[in-house]
Amino acid sequence: MLFRPPYEGRIFYYPDNAGTRIGAERRGIPLRKDIEEQLTVFLEELFLGPISLELTWTVARGTKINNIAVIGKNAYIDLSSQVLDTEEELPISYDESFENIGHNIKFNFPGIEEIVFTIEGQQVNKSLYVM
Repeated sequence: MLFRPPYEGRIFYYPDNAGTRIGAERRGIPLRKDIEEQLTVFLEELFLGPISLELTWTVARGTKINNIAVIGKNAYIDLSSQVLDTEEELPISYDESFENIGHNIKFNFPGIEEIVFTIEGQQVNKSLYVM
């Protein structure tokens, strides 16, 4: 008998190939104990892209998760700079990509109310801090 680790079902939302609609896929992902690990596994799976050929990626290929912290009802997610290539690679805009990631998180993790995205430590849609 093979041992299968516990899994939990999650819903993943992806844009269609034209970038005009959103489609959903249900997948099982490994169950993790703390919220940061759960969110990391979920986003890694989201970033792998859809199974359906009618849907496309949410972020540019090669985008990595640098760090995730959940404090209370706030999630802080730092991504690699590859996410900046989203508009060149996908039929959705940079802002739509972050909206999609946020929707995926809030749907699958209803305890998270606010999400702060950073790219290599710089907050998304904020001007650069220069000393």
